[in-house]
Amino acid sequence: MADSGMTGRGVKRSVNVLLQCEWGSCSYVASKMEEFCAHVSDHLGARQLRTGEENMDCEDEFCCLWQDCGFFSLDSQLELFRHVYFHCYHTKLKQLGLQALQSQPDLIPCQLDTQSRNMIPELQESFICMWDQCESTFDNAEWYYRHVDSHGLSTEYEVAGKENRVLMCGWKDCDCSCKSRCKLREHLRSHTQEKVVSCPNCGGMFSNNTKFYDHLRRQTSLDQHRFQCTHCSKRFATERLLRDHMRNHVNHYKCPLCDMTCPLPSTLRTHIRFRHSDERPYKCQHCEYSCKNLVDLRKHLDTHSKLPAYCCEYEDCSFTARSLCSVKAHYRKVHEGDSAPRYKCHICEKCFTRGNNLTVHLRKKHHFKWPSGHPRFRYKEHDDGFLRLQLVRYESVELTEQLMKEREKQGVPLDEAPTCLVLGQGAGAGSDGVDYERTGGERTTDCWQNDQLLSKDIASEQRI
Repeated sequence: MADSGMTGRGVKRSVNVLLQCEWGSCSYVASKMEEFCAHVSDHLGARQLRTGEENMDCEDEFCCLWQDCGFFSLDSQLELFRHVYFHCYHTKLKQLGLQALQSQPDLIPCQLDTQSRNMIPELQESFICMWDQCESTFDNAEWYYRHVDSHGLSTEYEVAGKENRVLMCGWKDCDCSCKSRCKLREHLRSHTQEKVVSCPNCGGMFSNNTKFYDHLRRQTSLDQHRFQCTHCSKRFATERLLRDHMRNHVNHYKCPLCDMTCPLPSTLRTHIRFRHSDERPYKCQHCEYSCKNLVDLRKHLDTHSKLPAYCCEYEDCSFTARSLCSVKAHYRKVHEGDSAPRYKCHICEKCFTRGNNLTVHLRKKHHFKWPSGHPRFRYKEHDDGFLRLQLVRYESVELTEQLMKEREKQGVPLDEAPTCLVLGQGAGAGSDGVDYERTGGERTTDCWQNDQLLSKDIASEQRI
């Protein structure tokens, strides 16, 4: 049977799926999203009325009983409802992922741990349609995505030029135009963050089937990864995956408060929050400790536990500690001496067991430094198995021009625009510790190979 029907929910979508409820021990199966969501809604209604033993573990909290989930809300019933309805939507995506996998017999199924298969992202307060003069709100993600899709289906063409007709996106603060209704509907997903398929094994969600297939190909055996990044030595199963990866090495954005450059806006926001902000929103309930992210808070909470949470994994070692960092420090101090050094200075050939030790050596002995704001040195594995300092960082053409203009204003003379920026020693570099070195004409092999891949990738971005 097909999942179909309007029923006030939005656009019709026909999908042959079997939707199994995983609330507690329930084994109900539906073939339509309307039926499935109505069934889950009954669970939520019964949850409100239940006062028996099944609810005792959660006391006054609103707990999700979906298998392998563990979510709870301290004070919001609506938050629980939005969360559980997202499980419904996620269930459908996993079924679509299963169908996509079955249509690709050459692909190996996902090999990751299934423990996260029902873990879903943290949701906003409500799903709000920001289409012009709409602002409808939803607690069910499925109905929200259908509603937004209906805007894409009902939008009228507008004249653009003498013969061209386009569809204008009506989303708030968006002036994008599309030549086809299909492209407009795809574009709307960039506003709603809608995913169209999920991995049936690990639960990961993807915006198209191609990205889902890439997720599977990344798990193939290493001997099948024939395409290697010349910048960081990582290997990939296809050239396209390598090109996608190379985008992470190209910086497009510069911090307005220091010389840090980043590949993504999200990376820049994170940098500013950690390097230039004193705000510490995550506070410990047991002491005065506060921090900037949830990961650090969770690590700190381990220190308040009365029982050791971590054990040293070294053979015949009984060391335990209440924090993971303490166990790592113990391992480095007591056991790492048995490990062969893997980090080597590219100048004096001195070897180190830890990257941090090599960093200190490069700073004090050879006076190396990054521009202000850059967090740390990065090391690349060479053919002999040693990790040495990565000397090259890549900037986009636009960012390079911006940086050169800023340096010209500072009165720093420069030659023609570089293709890549090379980390230099503090004694022989400019004020920011970086030599701007031309790599045109007589390019190094690394720069040339990476530029070829990157130029393809940037060109495809421009076509989009």
